[in-house]
Amino acid sequence: MLRKKMLRDMRRDLVQFLSVLVLALVAMWCYTGFQANVVGGNKARQEYEEGVNFADGWIYGAGFDKEDAEKVAAVGKVDDVQLRTEVLGKADEKYNTAELYCYFQNDAEVTVPYVWEGAAFDPKDTEGVWLFSKFADAWGLKVGDSFTVHALGQDMEKEIRGLVSTPEYEFACASSDTDTDFHNIGFAYLSAEALPEELRIFNEIVFTCQGDPLALEDELSKALDGDYSFIGDRKSIDGYNRLTDELHQHDSFSYIFSAIFVAIALLVIVTTMKRMIAQQRTQIGTLNALGMKNRKILWHYLSYSVVLSAIGCVLGIVLGLLTFGRLMVNMFSEFYTVPDWEPGYSFKSLILAAAIVLICAGASFVCCKKILKIHPSEALRPASGPTAKPCIFEKLPFWDKLSFNARYNLRDISRSKLRAFMGIFGTAMGMMIMTLGIGAFDTVSFVKDWYFTDIQNYEYQVLFNDSATLEDAEEIKAEIGGELIAMDMISVAADPHPTSDEIISCKLAVTEGEELFRVSNVDLEMSPIPKGTVALTMKQADKLGLKEGDKVYWKTSAGSVWQEDVIGLISRHPSVTGITMLREDYEAEGFDFRPAMLVSKNDCSSAENKDSVSAVHTMTDLKASFDKSMEVMDLLVWFMVVFACLLIVIVLYNSGNLSFNEREKEFATLKVLGFRSSAIRRLLSSQNLWLSLIGSICGIPLGRGPLQAMMDSNGDAIDWPCYISPLTYVLSALFVMGVSVLVGAMFSRRIKRIDMVEVLKGME
Repeated sequence: MLRKKMLRDMRRDLVQFLSVLVLALVAMWCYTGFQANVVGGNKARQEYEEGVNFADGWIYGAGFDKEDAEKVAAVGKVDDVQLRTEVLGKADEKYNTAELYCYFQNDAEVTVPYVWEGAAFDPKDTEGVWLFSKFADAWGLKVGDSFTVHALGQDMEKEIRGLVSTPEYEFACASSDTDTDFHNIGFAYLSAEALPEELRIFNEIVFTCQGDPLALEDELSKALDGDYSFIGDRKSIDGYNRLTDELHQHDSFSYIFSAIFVAIALLVIVTTMKRMIAQQRTQIGTLNALGMKNRKILWHYLSYSVVLSAIGCVLGIVLGLLTFGRLMVNMFSEFYTVPDWEPGYSFKSLILAAAIVLICAGASFVCCKKILKIHPSEALRPASGPTAKPCIFEKLPFWDKLSFNARYNLRDISRSKLRAFMGIFGTAMGMMIMTLGIGAFDTVSFVKDWYFTDIQNYEYQVLFNDSATLEDAEEIKAEIGGELIAMDMISVAADPHPTSDEIISCKLAVTEGEELFRVSNVDLEMSPIPKGTVALTMKQADKLGLKEGDKVYWKTSAGSVWQEDVIGLISRHPSVTGITMLREDYEAEGFDFRPAMLVSKNDCSSAENKDSVSAVHTMTDLKASFDKSMEVMDLLVWFMVVFACLLIVIVLYNSGNLSFNEREKEFATLKVLGFRSSAIRRLLSSQNLWLSLIGSICGIPLGRGPLQAMMDSNGDAIDWPCYISPLTYVLSALFVMGVSVLVGAMFSRRIKRIDMVEVLKGME
């Protein structure tokens, strides 16, 4: 009997109950979709790292030998040790002289290359090279092809024995790119014996250990007599850490979006159940009078929420795994390199589903317990109407000057505070997600303009190959005109004798100060670097606790001496994080200026045939590469916009529907008094408009914070200032207002069909 009653009630209030199901579904869809990417990614990474014996620690220095490796291996808690030489080389000109990180090894014990195709890495094979699989795919290279590696002044033509990957390059990006383009970045593993004997100098010791590798620094330092540059852990490896930050970001999103939809579902349940129980007061009294226990009646009303939210959660889990989760994994697999990355699932989804069901059931319980305390004889009588009290708005000095519509709706809002709060809160959350989503488009456009117009004040980029000399670069500059730029990887610290956890790995950019490659200050205004000082990027300065006027210490990846410089400017750059300095200051500190590229406003096509030039890029090429890298961002943005629209529609429709049902008798009375249907519709629509307007205004400032947090969660290697244009706020608010008007129009027919006789009979 009660089951049939529940089905009849659900059919009668289909929209409200369907909204509960949809909101629970969307909450679990968001959570499971994001978590499918996170859980699957973490699982695949763990198996990947274990399979290749991924290093826990990196010791950088110059001139390590087998004896040093044995000393490290003798330290307690150190397991496996591997010597290797890491250098930044170049590919051939026909491959855009792509950046190619080369690893020369005598063994394969730690961070063994993962083989996608071909043979396993053989450190005794002096004629073979093992190439990054995605670089090879980008250029159509296959196992057995010939490939030339340019490194340490050597041109080494080898046969590709295998296509491989490594956790150190789960994310890979060339220094000249803003994001991943596998045409321009790669790595190669070769035998150390492929180098001339005088060049077989190991500059890294990688090792696995038990626990935190940085906690072993004192023992490692003692073993090596302090003869090393610094020790790093996995957090210092940008190619590994970028994916860690990305997955952490998605993990946060899964909880944030789910919480918003669960909160709205809670409000819908409370308002729906409260109204239904009030309407069925007499039925509840009758069931009590017939001897039905309160426990059974209570479970009957709880079952509405339990059944609907449970169905929604189950559907959300399935859809999250099969649709959004799969889409996310497929998209991110194009930019990150992790084998066997599949959508994952964890028990947390079941826990969250159970929590959602319990929250929804708890909301129903709160609504039910009050009516069940009433004696059956009293419950059989209709509830007495609320005592007419002046509402708070009547104390306004201009109350008497307000129109009938305004006074009527203000009194109704005062009586139905929970429904009004649902309308305002839901609209504010929808406005927040809408501005966050569309604002992400604004931010991408803003950063693109900031980077390609303000910072990169040029039209052409000429990349030099590894064999290019300073004289070659100067000759091309004299012919074309422009500015020479040098790039290098460096370590930065706030102290001349830092510990490993006080060191940041980043980039060094050396400019000639001709304002073609410009520097932006913290206010995003172009600013020259004061002579005799350096510019340090904002995120790195904040992490090191440094400010303008402080001293900063840095050294190159191959160097062992820390350089001391004064910070003359705190700068910002979307992707080149670290230090920027002038060429004259760089050379004054004893370094040889080796340009990596020439930037110019003049046509540089004549440089393409130069022996020292690897590639010439136009601004159009660079922008196209940037747009390609933003495909993942576009996916997230459309996800947010679609669900923001869904949230706003559900909230406003439910608010309007509840308002109509609660005031149906009042509307019938107004019809008896001579009010037209259009006038009554205006009463309903105006209140929806008021609530949506207030919600929109409340939601305006809420989008910026989460958007900036979303950008910051990409890690210290990325610095994107968020920007939301005024037009975005206007469009978002107009959408909210439009939905509100549409909802009002949807109730016009229902207002016309109000049966005054039947409704007024129910008042007797």
